[in-house]
Formats: sequence, structure tokens, C-alpha cells
Amino acid sequence: MGVATSAVVISLVALGACGDASPPSHGTIPVLYSTDLHHPHQDPDDHFDLATLFALPEFDVRGILLDCGARQLAQPGKIPVEQMAHLTGRDVRHAIGLESPLRSPADDGRDQPARCQKGVALILDVLRQADEKVTIFTTGSLRDVAAALNREPELFRHKVRRLYVNIGDSGAAGGGQEYNVKLDTASYVRVLRSGLPVYWCPCFDGGVWKRQRGYATYWRFVHEEVLETAPQRLQNWFIFALVKPDADPIAFLSRAQEPAVRRRVWSMPRNMWCTAPFLHAAGRDVVEPSTGRWVARPADRESQNVTTPYAFVPARVTVDDKARATLHLDETAQGEAVHVFKILDQANYDKIMASCLRELLAGLRIADR
Repeated sequence: MGVATSAVVISLVALGACGDASPPSHGTIPVLYSTDLHHPHQDPDDHFDLATLFALPEFDVRGILLDCGARQLAQPGKIPVEQMAHLTGRDVRHAIGLESPLRSPADDGRDQPARCQKGVALILDVLRQADEKVTIFTTGSLRDVAAALNREPELFRHKVRRLYVNIGDSGAAGGGQEYNVKLDTASYVRVLRSGLPVYWCPCFDGGVWKRQRGYATYWRFVHEEVLETAPQRLQNWFIFALVKPDADPIAFLSRAQEPAVRRRVWSMPRNMWCTAPFLHAAGRDVVEPSTGRWVARPADRESQNVTTPYAFVPARVTVDDKARATLHLDETAQGEAVHVFKILDQANYDKIMASCLRELLAGLRIADR
């Protein structure tokens, strides 16, 4: 399917924190998850994201796509995925993705080696088999999603409920490009121009580590703030990822912790991006049951003190052929394709996210093994 080569203007529609549609009838949300998760890690925010995915029971995880296939061969993300499956007793299909960036927004990746085609095949198979629309949640590049879309565009239009893309810089007019965009610029252009129900979650707003106007998901915490109350075997999963020991991945989950190693890991700072979009995708409300403590609860529970620290707001975005996306604020924007994330409570956003993530990880169900 061809893609126009001129800059394209896309409309973004307002959404509140609860989303645009009622949840699926059986109470779970079918999810395909694409992640640039590796071991040894590139950036362990991906490990916190995988744990968040499994900590939200609203999600029926149908498949995990391990992005950047060439790097996966050397730094296999399947190791933490298989550890998480052991911890939770939830086996999830996973496959590595395409090895090389797409050559153009119209490229379908068919000419890449057979060993890296399983990721695209997984995406298409999950969509074909789904009896209801699927939410696709991406971190890293958009390579395999774009290739799969180019192979079967009508399947995507009929079977994709939402497409969350954690990528880009909403304040980068003039040419700035964020890390995930650089992984595969053609795929970024293809997806933002796709007309699918895209939920754009820019990593930054105005440059690295910035969220000047709030159109960015970036936040920070220190590990101790979040991990102290997590189940011990989950703590060990993070320690394994961060320390990268020469040990059996499964056996390490049940090891006694070394106090010095634990102190070192607990003191590490962490940059994060995807927590709020996960909560939004799950349809959760953020509540403040006591001063300074926030919890993300299912929206169907009756709760007081509901707060709105973030939302998806109307705007327009232009995307040129060099993958430079420019956000134009426009409260009258109309359309049904793309929505952009915005922090509404800049002063408390980091504290709210850390509190919600702490509660989620503390409640992650560990299998009795």
C-alpha cells in the first residue's frame, strides 16, 4: 500500500483518562505488546514496563513482539519474558522481530531473513484469530507493526481497537528526533500517517529529558520507591536484570538476596515513559485514598478522590518525510485517528506514577511454585 510523500496533517481527538469505548464484554482487553526488551538490558525501563503489563489483570496478553531482531540475537529479550512467565504462571507467545529498518513507509519487510519474520507473523496471527478488536501497545520502534500493516492493512482496520505508540518528541519542530524514532524512521512515518486509532505518547516535549508543555510521558524515580514492597521473587527478577549475573535465570528468582547488591540496586535512579499509557489502556482511574498516596484502580469500582493527572487532548500533528513530527495545539481539532498524551498535573506527576507503580508491583500475582 503506497504512502503519500508530502507532509501530512493529522487531527487528534480529545479523550479523558477512561478512553473512548467501553471495555470488552468478557472483562479483559486483548493486547499485543511490542518491546525493545533485552538481556543484558539496553535500558531497564523495559523490565518495569513488562512487569506493569503482567500486573494489570485487565490485559489478556495475546503475544509479545521482541523488537530490533538483530540485537535480540545477541541480547535476547526472551530471557526476562520466560522468567516473567515462570513467576506468574502465564505463558505468552513471543517472537523476535525484523532485523533491519524498513527502507520506506511502504516496505513490508518480506525481503528480510526468514529467521526474523516470526514477529510480523505473530502480529498477523493474533489479529486474524481475535474475535474482538485488539489493543497494540508499542515501546521501541514501530518496525514490525508497520511491516504487518503494509502486508494486511484491512486486517488492521478491522481488528485494531487502539494503537499506543510510546515514541517521539512532541516539541521537536526543526528536526529533533527521539531515540525510538531513529531506530526506524520509515515505520514512524507509516504509523503516524496510517489513519488507525493511534494514541501518541511522546517520550519528550522539547528535547531529551524535557516535558516543557507536558506533552510527554517521561518521569523518574529511585528503585527503592517502587521495589521495596514488591514480592521477593519479583525483586530478584529486577536484580537479575540490573546486575546481569552469570546464573541460571529461573533458579535466581528464588535466591536469597545479597544485602550489598540489594542496596546498590535500590539506590539506582530510573527514567520511565510508559506507565501512564498502560494505566489508560487498562481503563484505570487514579485515586488519592490518602494524602500523598495514589493508586490506579479499575474504573468500575466506586471510588472517591478520583484525580486526573493526565489525559489525551485535541491537537494536530504534521509529519514530514524525514520523520519530523510537529505538534500544533488546536482546541477545535476534529477527527478520529490520533490522540496525544498530556500531563495535567506537572507538579505531582512523578510522585503519582511512582505511587501507582509501587502499588501495582506489590500486587502482582506470583505463581505458587
